Amino acid sequence: MKEDFEYRYPIKRTRYTQSVSRLLPHRIGQIFKELGFKTWMNPGQTNGVDLKVYDDEDQLILVVEILNWSPVCALPHERKNNIITNLSGHNCKKLLIYTCLENESILEDLSSYEVSLLKIGYQILPWYFYEFFLEKDQIESRRVDSRETKEDIKSKIIEYLKSFSIEIHALTFENREITVTGL
Repeated sequence: MKEDFEYRYPIKRTRYTQSVSRLLPHRIGQIFKELGFKTWMNPGQTNGVDLKVYDDEDQLILVVEILNWSPVCALPHERKNNIITNLSGHNCKKLLIYTCLENESILEDLSSYEVSLLKIGYQILPWYFYEFFLEKDQIESRRVDSRETKEDIKSKIIEYLKSFSIEIHALTFENREITVTGL
């Protein structure tokens, strides 16, 4: 009998899920830094929030949990409760950034815990993994980790920040500082 990864994943499942789950938090942390924020990223797959975002005065302004899941993944109630617990331990804005979920309706009550939602709409994958799913015709709601994908995610984060009037100080490619404020 062939191993599970030979059918469903490009490498062994545990290594696949670890690689994919680290990718999006890394990109999002990178985006927040580009927008002028200081960040702290959870160093592993340990308990606690995935990302903390600080303003230029070192004040914690946002804690983030991040799920880089495919549309066939369902969020278990236990994992949802862990997300709520992790985020609720902080006195600032709380955000769940997720790609897509089979049972997205499970998130409907998160606002009662003062948790905002930001849906990316697709799972991001390294090229090798994406290519594996492309060959299996399983690329719906999946994208390659690319500059274009990063810019799309960045625009969604900027819109989120604007909705809470969180000031953004970013450096442009010409190294000129720009300021974007919410409505």
